[in-house]
Amino acid sequence: MVPLPARPLQTHWCNEGTVKIWCPAPALMVTCVTGVLVEAGAAAIEEVFLRRVAAEGRVLVFNDWEAMTDYEHVTRTRLTAATISVLHAVEGGHFLLQSRVVIFGVQIANTAIRKLTVHPSRAVFERALEDALRQRAPEGTV
Repeated sequence: MVPLPARPLQTHWCNEGTVKIWCPAPALMVTCVTGVLVEAGAAAIEEVFLRRVAAEGRVLVFNDWEAMTDYEHVTRTRLTAATISVLHAVEGGHFLLQSRVVIFGVQIANTAIRKLTVHPSRAVFERALEDALRQRAPEGTV
């Protein structure tokens, strides 16, 4: 497992699932969603994402959504619109997915965004995240 801070920057719980958000290095954001992504969880992701872009001028996002089983339609619409609104600052979005419903939703979003990568396995996803951490972390910290 990629070494992220023990405590996420934000955690959101609901009856349907959880959202955890980390910002472990400059212009880098990591999300982990389990269960169903509901609107409140998407709002939390959007807020941190847009704050990151405003503060850093760019962002690279890794989404560990392997344990995400479904999402409310409004969440895909909301996150896609937020991404498109700052597309110039988005370096890319990396996803680890399992659910066919979630895979389909990311594919639909990518028709407009064209910067999303779905990784075929946890090992490949974590390797890409480790590379990003190594490139962005202050010298001697990773």
